[in-house]
Amino acid sequence: MLKKVIFKDEVKKILLEYILTGNIRPGERISLPTIARKLELSVTPIREALTQLSETGIVVYIANRGFFVMELSLKEAKDIYALMAVLEGNAVKNSYYNPEQIQELRTINSAFIKAKNSLEMLEYDRLFHQKLIETYTNESASKIIENLRVRISLYDYAFWNEEQKMTSIAMHERIILLLASNDITSAVNLVEDNWIQGAQYIIDKFEKNQSK
Repeated sequence: MLKKVIFKDEVKKILLEYILTGNIRPGERISLPTIARKLELSVTPIREALTQLSETGIVVYIANRGFFVMELSLKEAKDIYALMAVLEGNAVKNSYYNPEQIQELRTINSAFIKAKNSLEMLEYDRLFHQKLIETYTNESASKIIENLRVRISLYDYAFWNEEQKMTSIAMHERIILLLASNDITSAVNLVEDNWIQGAQYIIDKFEKNQSK
């Protein structure tokens, strides 16, 4: 059973990368046979991984039609970034931080600085935010946060660039300094601002693209 779970997670990671990198585009129907041939697998683990991804909202299943990648939506972007700001802010408020965790956050942020492409940038950004709330004990809220993180990654990848990378790194560093000084209230406010700033960046990009 353990091997099956690991295998399904590996397939899910590959499918998520396909979606984020545009190999499967927003709104596009996902062809199970095509992916199965490409990965040299049966369609069963592909279907299982897509069913798991559908729980995050990044993939939707339509009866008698199949699985589709979700469409990007300005309204959804506003909704999910605002929700993430509240949920992760509350998670940080109810977490604890020791010197080892603070150092791990610094190490991740340092690696983030050296990231050379969007996938690497998003991975280190994800790792930073996961580490930030690893001591949070509300399992139900944590699952919601992780599912939101997957959905947000589709927006981040679509609009991410070097400017956004440097803004995020600078905000992460300020969050680390506040946590190191045990100023949790200010850290929570900055975590919320981090997501609000990200939302505004996406909104601006959406509106700029729509005006073309």
